[in-house]
Amino acid sequence: MVNKYTYMGMYLPDLDRKISLNEFENYFKKPHQTIKVHLQELVDEKVLLVEKRERFRFYNLNQTNPLLKEYLSLCEKERLLLFLRKTALFKRFFECIAKHLQNNKVLIFGSAIDSKDFNDIDIFIVSNDKRIRTTIDEFMQTYAVKIHVIQSNEKSITSSFIKELKKKHIMFNEHDYFIEVLYKDELKLV
Repeated sequence: MVNKYTYMGMYLPDLDRKISLNEFENYFKKPHQTIKVHLQELVDEKVLLVEKRERFRFYNLNQTNPLLKEYLSLCEKERLLLFLRKTALFKRFFECIAKHLQNNKVLIFGSAIDSKDFNDIDIFIVSNDKRIRTTIDEFMQTYAVKIHVIQSNEKSITSSFIKELKKKHIMFNEHDYFIEVLYKDELKLV
């Protein structure tokens, strides 16, 4: 099901991006009349700004709206639910590590997000908890899948790594935290 938060997912790699109605239509394979209704809701709520150039409309995020972070968080949560619904392996992985999500901040990134032919799963964990690694090792053995784990603390996250994470990611938990880390410059978060 596509709703207004779904459309915001196109901005996640670059919050400064301007997207035409035609780009939304091509990406979501929905008629522009349907998309326009959802986008207009976001414009009315001042989450999106619209710029008209001749017969084209371009939409960009209103980064001055203090509620933008909340909208992005809802978008990320919706993406997680859709992702887990369509990929059984990741749903099982989520179920296996769920007991560790209280003490760890976890997201997956890279080619596994949108490709069925991925070589490995890249996972980023913010914590020093070693117990989650044991569960991941057991999962790798059980399901014969390679998982590349980057476990770090917040201070060690570089800007180049943040740029990589923005491209393709699914946040498993702590959505607000990851939005602050990934988009602090764009959202002017301290």
